[in-house]
Amino acid sequence: MRKFSLCGSRGEAETVRSISLNSGAAHETYLDNFTRTTKYTLITFLPKALFEQYRRVANIYFTIVAALSLTEFSPVRPWTTWTPLVLVLGVSIIKEAVEDYKRYKADNEVNNRAVQVLDPGSKQFVTRRWMDVRVGEIIIIHKDEYVPADVLFLSSEQEEGTCYVETMNLDGETNLKIKKALDETKDFKHATFADFTCDLQCEPPNSRLYQFTGNLLLPAPVARKVPISPAAIILRGCSLRNTERIFGAVIYAGHESKIFKNSTQAPSKRSTIERIVDKIIIFMFSLLFSMCICGCIYYGAWVGSSLDDAWYLAPWEKAVGADSSKPVTAGITNFITVFILYGYLIPISLYVSMEMVKIVQSMVFIAADLSMYHAETDTPALARTSNLNEELGMVNTVLSDKTGTLTRNVMEFFKCSVAGISYGTGVTEIERSNAARKGLPIPRVDTTAGAVYRESFFNFYDARMLGGAWTKQPDTQTIEMFWRLLAVCHTVIPDGPQTQQDIKYEAESPDEAALVVAAKVCGFFFYKRTNTAVYVREHTAQGTRNVQYEVLNILEFNSTRKRMSVIVQSDEGKLILFCKGADTVIYERLDHKHPQNAAYKEATTAHMEEYGSAGLRTLCLAYMELDPDFYQTWQQKFVEAKTSMTDRDAKEGVPQCIKQMADGGIRLWVLTGDKMETAINIGFACSLITDEQQQFIVTAYFADVDEMEMAGHMEEAAKLANQRVEEQLRKVAATMKENGRLHQYALVIDGKALSYALSDRLSALFLEVGLQCAAVICCRVSPLQKALVTGLVRSHGDVTLAIGDGANDVGMIQRAHIGVGISGQEGMQAVMSADFAIAQFRYLTPLLMVHGRWNYKRLTRMINFFFYKNLLFGITIFCFNAFTAFSGQYLYNDFYMTLFNVIFTALTPIVIGMFDRDLDRNIALRYPQLYKQGQNNTYFGFWQIAGWLFTSTYQAAVIMVLVLVGCGSHVISHPNGQPFTMWETGVLMFSVVVVTVHFQVAQVEEQWTWLHHLSIWLSQAVWWLYLLAYGAFPLSLASDLYHLFLGIVAGNPQYWLYLLLIPIACQLPDFFWRQIRRLVAPDNHHILQELMLLERRQGGVARTVSSVREPVAGKDDLMDTKAIGLRVFGNKQNINTGYVPPYHRDSRYYNFRITNPWKGSHPSATAMAAPVTTSPKHDKGSAGLLAQAENPVLRNLDQELTVNPMRGRARQPGHLSRVVAGAGQHEQGSQPVPHSIAVAEGTALYPEDVAMLSTYAAVLYRQPRS
Repeated sequence: MRKFSLCGSRGEAETVRSISLNSGAAHETYLDNFTRTTKYTLITFLPKALFEQYRRVANIYFTIVAALSLTEFSPVRPWTTWTPLVLVLGVSIIKEAVEDYKRYKADNEVNNRAVQVLDPGSKQFVTRRWMDVRVGEIIIIHKDEYVPADVLFLSSEQEEGTCYVETMNLDGETNLKIKKALDETKDFKHATFADFTCDLQCEPPNSRLYQFTGNLLLPAPVARKVPISPAAIILRGCSLRNTERIFGAVIYAGHESKIFKNSTQAPSKRSTIERIVDKIIIFMFSLLFSMCICGCIYYGAWVGSSLDDAWYLAPWEKAVGADSSKPVTAGITNFITVFILYGYLIPISLYVSMEMVKIVQSMVFIAADLSMYHAETDTPALARTSNLNEELGMVNTVLSDKTGTLTRNVMEFFKCSVAGISYGTGVTEIERSNAARKGLPIPRVDTTAGAVYRESFFNFYDARMLGGAWTKQPDTQTIEMFWRLLAVCHTVIPDGPQTQQDIKYEAESPDEAALVVAAKVCGFFFYKRTNTAVYVREHTAQGTRNVQYEVLNILEFNSTRKRMSVIVQSDEGKLILFCKGADTVIYERLDHKHPQNAAYKEATTAHMEEYGSAGLRTLCLAYMELDPDFYQTWQQKFVEAKTSMTDRDAKEGVPQCIKQMADGGIRLWVLTGDKMETAINIGFACSLITDEQQQFIVTAYFADVDEMEMAGHMEEAAKLANQRVEEQLRKVAATMKENGRLHQYALVIDGKALSYALSDRLSALFLEVGLQCAAVICCRVSPLQKALVTGLVRSHGDVTLAIGDGANDVGMIQRAHIGVGISGQEGMQAVMSADFAIAQFRYLTPLLMVHGRWNYKRLTRMINFFFYKNLLFGITIFCFNAFTAFSGQYLYNDFYMTLFNVIFTALTPIVIGMFDRDLDRNIALRYPQLYKQGQNNTYFGFWQIAGWLFTSTYQAAVIMVLVLVGCGSHVISHPNGQPFTMWETGVLMFSVVVVTVHFQVAQVEEQWTWLHHLSIWLSQAVWWLYLLAYGAFPLSLASDLYHLFLGIVAGNPQYWLYLLLIPIACQLPDFFWRQIRRLVAPDNHHILQELMLLERRQGGVARTVSSVREPVAGKDDLMDTKAIGLRVFGNKQNINTGYVPPYHRDSRYYNFRITNPWKGSHPSATAMAAPVTTSPKHDKGSAGLLAQAENPVLRNLDQELTVNPMRGRARQPGHLSRVVAGAGQHEQGSQPVPHSIAVAEGTALYPEDVAMLSTYAAVLYRQPRS
């Protein structure tokens, strides 16, 4: 038995909390109500903020360099290293300070709110600040005020001691919840509390929002223990609604309140790109150290052998580092010198620039995107963190909840089964989809008079039930009890006038609202609720009457019980238990001795499977009359349990969205609590599963396993089930290995089988099978299993995204690389734990395909450019240092090196990271295959990074050679003929470096706007303005730059010629490589850029014109796809004709001939073999590939109809025409009309096919529909 201490303290863990209410004794051992959400205080700000900054290795390095610059071995003045360091750290620290100050202001506003507190001394209610409220005090909360702490609800001015609260700040739910005061205190009034004292014992502070265990210890003469239910607890952050005022006692205050106990820190997530950046920086560190070691070794050797001959260095002074007798010492000290000098290899402003870019991407582009704005709920997209913007462009696997995510969590009463008879003739979208997929007629809806009634939450068609017609059905008494149960068994709160037309229901879930509305429409109108009763206006065969049901007990739904029960007493004195819940828990509690239950169960089970296949959520209802003696015995046990302190612990746009993600190479795993049949049918309706896919079902439900479980042999049953699951998975893996990529696969697994598949022994096999599937559906899964599956997929290394809308999705959202929450009907828990928030699942398409892809390309290009320009700059320093025996002599002025990263070249990469884009939004959405570039890390892989580094190395070498040769050979010199000194050479070389960097920017930018122009020209102008301004300073300040630019360099025509010719020489190899690659081996986006250009010039979608030419003698046995103007995909699918999703195709294009199998034997052989050609009307201004291709606009990557070889199977004439016609019928449905047709090699073409092809190609690209 647990032992309880009567008090807790900060020094030891509480086991039970004991509180004296209104006693005047301060509970000093408990926290006060002061709250703080800031990260820092005035004392801790600087050290903690600096600690945050020094978690980045690069900042530690720059600080070491800055510290070493204070020594006598530094080649530069200290301020040149300290200035950029202080600037970078300062910007980051100021950002932290601003954000924390906002939190401080919010805390200050909350802590200083006013509340009325009962003063035990004066026995009057006085006004205090929230922060001064203490545990045990009695407070008053008025209408629309927020609750300052977790309080025990004592009394209310509302009838029956009830009140309504809104928990929006707590769990995001906007529906009102009813709270009930204790029966012993509900009648207390204002004056009563003056002399009220009492003790309370409860559980210590915890994070369980919906659970509470405690007892009120009433004093003599009553002297008894009163259990406290969660319905009597009102939590901090709730607001009082529809109630004038309530009285409560504080039990948890400040950071001990449940809202703060639930404010756990979200897991820290870093993107893949950031981790790669860390590796590059480590590589740059290694390169820097290698350069330093090489330099110091050479310098030490040179000091020992050649220093004495360099009389101009005054070797006789024997300075530290310049003593020929101590070459080792010279080499060691030189290491410090070159370590500082080569530090410019590391981009000091990279991290700050990345933060700035990501903030703009999140706050400006994602949050302001109207295509992701949901007008009905006034909900925009929200990036709750900016750390993962680019990760959105690299997602491999999406793990999704179904209810409320893939399907609309808008509940409507649609069908029901009562006494073994099914009612409701409506047809769901999933039933329509299944009928169309199977070629069956679509069921008709009964819309005759009396069969239709529409209301919010109610979408029911059946003349047998509506308008009171149910009273004439065979089993009227059972139907009557069915509607009565729906009207009574719930926790719904009625609001507004007590009329059927005007009343509104506040429900904790849309399910309950739908059921209560259905009961109202069918004659059982729930119109009033008190603390102890519900009132229903019943229209039965006997007439209309108002009935009061006294509510004796409510056993609310939870994930363990999977049911809700209500015990009521009717006005006739009958005790009735009403219960609703999952079919499994209801079926096992049925009275099998009842003569009709067996028949009802069999028919109801069949109906529920039918409803589940239609995509409907199902619920079972049952009732029984209770014997008074049995109820009294049960009630006694129930009260004892309550007082015990121990052992109490398919949406709009979804199919199109899923198709686009599949086209983009994204695997989709759906994790749902639904039955397998329901999940599969919804999978078909959402285009998650297609008929072309080979489907595998893995289950752990077998008759012999069930028999062993019923016999009590649980361990043996588990071993057998585990073995069966393993056998199924290995069989699936073998089939996949045998067929290879010839098929697309879909895997469906139930929750029981999943529990075995997630074991250590089978998890690797399950993951291997799942990753080869285009779609995976896990049925009947628990929240824990969702998180485990997410963690398993993440462990493979692919980027995972988890999306959900409920509290049961929080685990998988936090476990995935990226968490996306949907603000839906199930509250805001998912959103509050997510990295991104959207209002609809369909908004995932623009979030990934548009913003994710743009952000990935922008950021990776910006990072590549940062390393490119720093390596270019650093190599010129290294090479010049090599000319000076690695002595640490620098070519550039201190200011040049200091401002290179933070001023002269800082703006252009930031503009690339914020605004550059290769393709318009509509192109990115039309061709989702482009998304694979991010999945494959096309722009930030090893060869891409190596290419950038090679480019910088090559350009640095060209600059060094041409500048030094030019200056050394007097090609460029002083106006008086004297050669350039080191400082003038430095100005020339630095100018060439800056111009070359900006030339490179101009070459890689995909889009030109005024911002791109401004960033380049302004940055270049700032360099020259700096030279002018600094050179105009007095000699004492300008030193070696005094009148250098204007007086010597700028007037030299060779200087300006060098600024033009050397950057061009640097750019030529890269320029030719890019152009040759675009012409010879273009990427997909290269082709689409030209298509985009053509569409822009023509003001719409590109068009082609087809014509038929005369047969060519000697070639009537061949049909050339080039001749009929078709670009053909190489297709490896071993499937029949039909629509093939683009992610099933090879991405290469080629032309080939299709042999005519009917030559000489078919009456229309000659006509059929007539070659067809196209005469595309190319825009004369089109360039590159577009102007050269036979029919380039047919290079459509997603909206194609692919006809595959029949593999020897017979095919009837006209089959191809019917396929195309069938595809055309999808125009009003979920599938797009094919924009082009690809015919695979070996496909037999009939005369009808040729006529159809030539006709279809003539209207291939038409003006977009309005």
